[in-house]
Formats: sequence, structure tokens, C-alpha cells
Amino acid sequence: MRRYFLTGLSVLAIYGACVAQNEVDALRYSRIGFGGTARYSAMAGAFGALGADMSAIGTNPAGLGFYRKNEFCFTPSFYNQKVNSVYNETSSSDSRFNMRVDNCGIVLAGKTENTLAEGWQTTGIGIIYNRYGSFQTNLTMKGNSYTSMMDSWAKTAGGNGPSTLDGYNEGLAWNTYLLNQISGDSSHYTDTIPDGDFLAQEKNSNIRGGLGEWLIGIGGNYSNKFYVGASLGIQQVKYEEVNAYSETEINDTVSNFEYFKFDQFLTTTGKGFNLKIGFIYRPIDMLRIGFAFHTPTLLKLSDTYGAQMQSVIGGITRESIAQDGSFNYSIRTPMRMLGSVGVVIGKLGLISADYELVDYADARLKSSSYAFSVANANIKSKYKTASTIRVGAEVRVFPIILRAGFAYYGSPYTEGVNNNSSKLYLTGGLGYRVPKDLLFIDLGIITSREKSNYYFYDQSLVNPVNNTSKVVNVVVTCGYRF
Repeated sequence: MRRYFLTGLSVLAIYGACVAQNEVDALRYSRIGFGGTARYSAMAGAFGALGADMSAIGTNPAGLGFYRKNEFCFTPSFYNQKVNSVYNETSSSDSRFNMRVDNCGIVLAGKTENTLAEGWQTTGIGIIYNRYGSFQTNLTMKGNSYTSMMDSWAKTAGGNGPSTLDGYNEGLAWNTYLLNQISGDSSHYTDTIPDGDFLAQEKNSNIRGGLGEWLIGIGGNYSNKFYVGASLGIQQVKYEEVNAYSETEINDTVSNFEYFKFDQFLTTTGKGFNLKIGFIYRPIDMLRIGFAFHTPTLLKLSDTYGAQMQSVIGGITRESIAQDGSFNYSIRTPMRMLGSVGVVIGKLGLISADYELVDYADARLKSSSYAFSVANANIKSKYKTASTIRVGAEVRVFPIILRAGFAYYGSPYTEGVNNNSSKLYLTGGLGYRVPKDLLFIDLGIITSREKSNYYFYDQSLVNPVNNTSKVVNVVVTCGYRF
């Protein structure tokens, strides 16, 4: 009876929810990639100064001013990811494949009645969907260790009586006899697994979802020199994560501990809004210079979550299940500034480059029922300003068009945080245009590689899992101009 305190109490449910939202969530929704049409993707999203591509509206809405015809596009994609993991010299791998829609939308182009070369020439209005982030990942991480997750929880549980332990973490370990009170001290704990036990540890994570954005934008062309535009972005977030972590004793000791398993699930859904303002200047026919500013996105999010634990100690199996909980909160992502330059070499081709600056330390979590002081302090201390460079080129050999590009996303982590997490994208593709350019089909291939560290628990107690993620995404755009 002593073990089963009321984990269903609302106080514990709220506490469990709060510790689930932290700096990791802020970075997940702040660090968005590029995505959209196959042409845009094949050139690594380097379209800030070029315009006349549907997905570029999410980078610089002034590009709407370049449209001379109406356009409709639809872009499905085929996504494949493989993650190789190394933990304490043990290697493992997992993979994930899925199909999705990276872009769809329509742009309506209109001309003014102005017949002169000076003044307003054209206006473009667009309603577009772009998918910027994919959370599709399967992870298998395993290896052997002389430390346990219970070592970490014995530390974090200290100072709390059993009735105030986190019912989604340490409280489950208490219920399943993995944590015990120190004799004569009711608020500090020791774990059932003795120091020196050799343990097989494994974690399997299945992650689903993505981040997409609907854009409603307008852009205009003044004297074929100045282009200006603005768009309202409506972001949609869905994130689902199911984790299964286990520890199994390898060698026999005086301990009766044999095995425990810790299962968790989290589902996050929500929406957010932002505003993008952009300008493009064309001083001469072949040169284009762009600048864009993106306001912070205010995401209103809702989490549902749950956890359970099972232990086998001395041949006795015990199980504890936390009551499913929910929590509402918001994340303010950082603002973005973008500078671009493009060179168009007649009908032969073009080359373009974007430079983007984002201060990830500016992200914030907020809730009316919780201060998030620790999480926001961690955001300030762990994250920094990071640069992104995107370069793309296009060579036209009508009716075939060849494209290539690369993008480098700098690490958002400060020095001293043991996580580099820079991203490198290599892209390529081709396109086909029918006579008069009314119908077109484009193919884009995006490959990316990212290295990151993952800790099963307190990083002062455990070595990191070194993860290397490789992604190949194939996108196909079908479009019609009218």
C-alpha cells in the first residue's frame, strides 16, 4: 500500500506536464528547414532574390511581384531516413519511409492599367502550403553501461516526499520498487540497482508528424526595379513520440534486480501565426538583391501524454501506470532576417545565394499556469545565434533544366554544450517545360546529414549516444500556368 500514492491527482498531472515541455521543444519548432516545390528544393531553397516560385513566398514574399501568369502546383514527396547510433561501442540502426505533400497552392497574377515602364506593373496574390519540417524518425539505441537511469532519478527525487514525486517519472520508479527511501531520511532515495551492476540498456523511439505552413501573400512590381511583398503565415504542428526504454542486468550480483521497462508517449498539436515582409531590388537586368524579415511565430500548443513502468525484482513483476494528462502552453520562436543575391544570365541559367540569421536563444515558453523559468533559462544558456547559407544554380537546356544546390545550417548550441548538430544539405534535380511554358514537371532530390548526441538520462552520469542521420527526400512538382 505504501507505494501507490495518488498519481492521478491534478497537482501531479500538471507537474508531470511541465517537466515535459522544455528547451528541446523550443528548438524543435524554431529550427525549420526548407521545403516546397521541386525547383525550390533542388536549388536548396536559395530563392530569396529570385521570385516567381511558389515556395519562395515563404522566404521572401516580394517574389510574387515577378509572376506574369497564374499558376497552380502540387508537390508530393517520398521521404527516407536512416539513423546509425553508437552507444558505448555498440552500434545499431533504424530507418523510416513515408509519403507526404510538400507543397500545393495557387498564384493569381494581375497587371495594372499602366502602359508606361514606370510605376506599378504587376501584382501577384498567392495561397500556398509549404511543409518545412518533418519529424519522421525511427530510433534504436542500445549498449551496455555500469550506470542506470535510476541513479539519475535518485538525485532528482531528493528533497521530495513520495507523495510529491513526479508521477510520470520518479513516481513510477517508486511505485515499482526501483527507488527506495534512505533509512531515516524520508525525502532522499537510493535505487534498487547497486553501483557496479553491468546493464544492457536500450531505447526505441518512434516519432511522427511535421511542421507545415499555409501562406496568404501579396506582392507587387514597381517599374521592374523594385518588388515588395508581405505574407501571413499560419503554421500547423503535429508531433507524436512513443518511447520504450529498458535496462536488463547482465551479470549476477547481490542485487535481486533483473529488469525494468519505461514506456512514454507524447502527442503535440497546435497552430501559430507570423508575418513575413520582403523586398527585391533589380538595379540591372541580370542582378537581383533581396531582403526579408520574418516576425516570431507564436505557437499555441496542446500536449497529451502518458507513461508506465514495469519492473522485475526477485522474480516479482510490478507495474505502475500514470493517468494520461494534458497541458496547454505557447512557444514564441525567434525572428529571422534574410539577405539574398541572384544573378540571372539571360535564358542560359542563374545562380543564387541566401544568408539567414536566427538567434535561437530568443525562443520562449509560456503558460498561464506555469512559469517555465528553468526551461527559458536553459534556452538562454544552451542556444545561440546561428547562420544558414543556401546556394543554388540552374542551367537551362530547353526543354530540360538542370539544377543543383547546397545548404548549411549552423549549430544552434553554445560552446560547452556537448551537441554540434549542424546540418548539411546537398540537392539536385531537373525540370521539363512544354512549349509556351504552360505545363511543367520538376524533380528534386534532397540529401541531408546530421550528427547529434542523445543522452538516456543525466549527462554527468552517462555517455552520449552518437547519432548520425541520413535523409533522402525525392519531390515531384506538377504545375500548370494559365
